Amino acid sequence: MAQSKPGDLTAFLRQKLGELGRDDDGEALEGGSLIERAASALGATLDRWSRAPGLSRLFGSVDRDLLTGPGEWVELTAQSGVGVKGSLGRFTLDGEVVAERPLAGEDEWSAVIRAPAAGLYRIDAAIVDPKSGRETPLLGRRLLQVASARPVALVDVAPLLASRARRDEDAAVLELPRALQAGGFDIAYFDIHEKNRDATIHEALVDRGLPDAATLIFAAEDNELRTLGVDFSKLFGVTATRRLRARGVPVTLVVSERLAGADADALPVLSPSEALVRLGRGELADHGERAARIFVGRSADAPGSWRLDQATGSRRVAGNELRVELDNASARARLFELIEAATTSIHLQFYIMRPSSFAEELVVRLIARARAGVRVRVMVDALYSDQEVLGRENPLVTSLTAEPRIDVRAIRPIEAARGVEVARLKKRDHRKLVIVDGARAIVSGRNASSEYYRGFDEIPIHDQTRHERIPWLDAHVEIAGPLVEEVDRCFRATWQAEGGDPIEEAPRVAAAGPSAGRLVIHQGLRDANSMAMYEAMLDLAEERVIIVNDFPIVSAIGRAIRRVLRRGARVLLLTGCAATRRDDGSFFPAPVHRTVFEYMVKARLEPLLAAGVEIFEYVAPRGPRIVARGGRVRPYVHAKVMTVDGKLASVGSANLDATASFWESEANVVIEDPQVVAQLEGALMEMIDRSLAIDRTSEYWRREAAQRAVVAKLWPGALYS
Repeated sequence: MAQSKPGDLTAFLRQKLGELGRDDDGEALEGGSLIERAASALGATLDRWSRAPGLSRLFGSVDRDLLTGPGEWVELTAQSGVGVKGSLGRFTLDGEVVAERPLAGEDEWSAVIRAPAAGLYRIDAAIVDPKSGRETPLLGRRLLQVASARPVALVDVAPLLASRARRDEDAAVLELPRALQAGGFDIAYFDIHEKNRDATIHEALVDRGLPDAATLIFAAEDNELRTLGVDFSKLFGVTATRRLRARGVPVTLVVSERLAGADADALPVLSPSEALVRLGRGELADHGERAARIFVGRSADAPGSWRLDQATGSRRVAGNELRVELDNASARARLFELIEAATTSIHLQFYIMRPSSFAEELVVRLIARARAGVRVRVMVDALYSDQEVLGRENPLVTSLTAEPRIDVRAIRPIEAARGVEVARLKKRDHRKLVIVDGARAIVSGRNASSEYYRGFDEIPIHDQTRHERIPWLDAHVEIAGPLVEEVDRCFRATWQAEGGDPIEEAPRVAAAGPSAGRLVIHQGLRDANSMAMYEAMLDLAEERVIIVNDFPIVSAIGRAIRRVLRRGARVLLLTGCAATRRDDGSFFPAPVHRTVFEYMVKARLEPLLAAGVEIFEYVAPRGPRIVARGGRVRPYVHAKVMTVDGKLASVGSANLDATASFWESEANVVIEDPQVVAQLEGALMEMIDRSLAIDRTSEYWRREAAQRAVVAKLWPGALYS
C-alpha cells in the first residue's frame, strides 16, 4: 500500500472532466485525449491540493490518516464536496466496502467501524446515486494504520518543513524511518503546530521518497484552541502518546528535537541523530519487550481500567467507600459535619471563595476548629478569589490568616498589572478539594459560595429574584479509603509548589469499602488528562452516556460523542441556563454577561442536537418557596458529571470545554463500581424525566435563533478556547 501517487487521481479527474471530452454515446471528441492527458498531468498537483481545506470542501475528500489498534472503533470521515450528487456515502479499505450510510445533504459525514487486523490500509470514499448506480469518488487517499505487536516509533516531520538547505544537510531525518523499520519498529509520522500543515507534509514525504505510514496531525486550530503565544507542542506530545496507547498502539519511542524533556511517562524522546546512534548500537532492542508488555496488559486488564490507565496516567485504587452528592443542602451539611469532627487537620482548596452567607459560615467553623487545636490549610485561586491580585485581599481570607493555626495560600497571585499576559490569566487552578484528618476527602465542582451549597427549597424565589441568588445544580464525591491518600498528595503538591511549609506525613488509610476508583489530575499546560479521561470513557460506551454540564464542549470531546452516536448508543446531556429562566423560558434578572453566555453555550449545542444527542434543560423541583410564574425554575448547571453504561462515572471539577481541557488544573474521580454508578444514573434519570427536552422545532428554541447566531459570531474565542 502506498501514499497517494499522481496516477491515483486520474480516474477522479476523468470522471469530473470526461464529459468535456466525449459525446453522448461515449465516443471521444476531438481534443478528448488532450483532456485525459491534462487530467494525468494535474494529478500530482491536485493530490497535493486535496489535502488543503479549501479544495476538500470544493471537491470532497477523505479527512485524515488514522492510527489505532486492532479491534478498536475507528471513525472514517469525509467531506461531500460542492455539487456532488448522491444519497449514499461509501467507505472502502483497499477497495473493499467497509461502511455505507445514507446522506441527507450534510457537508461532512462519517462512519464508525472496527479496525481490521494489523496492517496499512488505503481509505477511499465515494458518493453513490442508488438509482443510477453512479459512484463519484472523492478526492484524496488516506491511510488507516493498524498497529501490530511491534513497537511503534512516532517520527516528528517538522524538520522536513524547514528550508531545503537544512533538509539536504540533515541526512538523519531522511535515513531514520527506514532504519527504524529495519530495527524492528513500525513508524508513524506526526506534526504539532498551530496550523494544520497536512498538505505540505504530504508533499514533503512524497518528494523525499519516505516510507508509507500514517501521518497524525495535531493542530491547535483543529482543537479550537487559541494558543496565545504559548508553545503547546509538549502538551500535545504527551496527550497523543497516551491517547494512542489507550487505543492499543504500543508507542515506545518518540523522535523529535522539539519535544525533548516532555513528560510522557518515561517514554524516550530522542533527536533523529540520537535515535540513529542508539539504534546502531543495539540500545533500542528492548523496545520489542516493552511493546509486548503493553499488548499483554491490554489483554489482561479490564478494558475500562486499561484505557484510563494509559490515557490519563492515573491508577485504579480499590477498597473505598464512594458517595456522590447532588443535593446542595445535603452537601453543605456533610461538609460542615466533617469539619466539626476534625481532630488533627483540615485541608481545603477552592477556585472561588466569595463573600456570601455560606462562606461566612464556613470561615466561622474553620476558625472554631483551629482554636480547638486543628491545623487548617486553605488554598484559593488568586484571580477568582480576588486574593493577592494587584494588592487586594479577600476579607474572608483576612479573617482566616489572623488565626495562628490557619495558613492560606493564594495560587498564582498577580502582583502587577503591567506585563501580565493573557495566558497567565487563563492558567488557573480550578480544583475543589477537601481532606479531613487525612481520612476523608471530597472532590467537588462546588466553590465556596452560597449558590453551590443552598438548596432550591431554602431560597425564596419570586419573579424578580436575581439570578445570582438562585441556587445551581452541582455535584461532589466523598471518599473514604486508600484513594484519600491520592487526593491529599494532590493538595500537598500544590501547597508546596505555592510556597507552603512542608506538611507532616499523614497515616496510611485502610480499606473502607468495596468500591474502586481513581483520581485523574490535570495540570494545566502540562497535559490534557481531563479531556483524555472523557474521551476514554466515551470510547468505552456501548449503550448510553449521560453528561451533566453547561459549558461549550471542546471539539475533541464533541468528536468522541459523535463516535458514540455512530455506534448506535444514546447520549443524554443535562444542561442548564447560564441566566436562570422561569418556567416559560423568560429570564430572571441577570447580568448581561450571563445572558450572553447562555446564548453562546446554546449555540454550541446545535451541532450536537443535529447529530442526535438528547439534550435537556434542568428543571429544579417545585417547592412552596418558589412563587415565580409557572412555579418552576430552570437554573444554571455547574455540575461536571459523566456516566457510561452504568459501569463508570466521573465527578469533579473538569468541565468539557477547552479551558478545562488545556489551560486550568483540574481533579476528577472516576468511579469504577457498577452499584455506585447505577445509583447515580438513577438520580440523574429522575432529573432528566422532569426536565425540558430541547426540541429544535419548538417555538422556544426558534425564537432565540437570532440571538444565538449573533453571539456565536461575536463571542471572543480566546475566552473559552
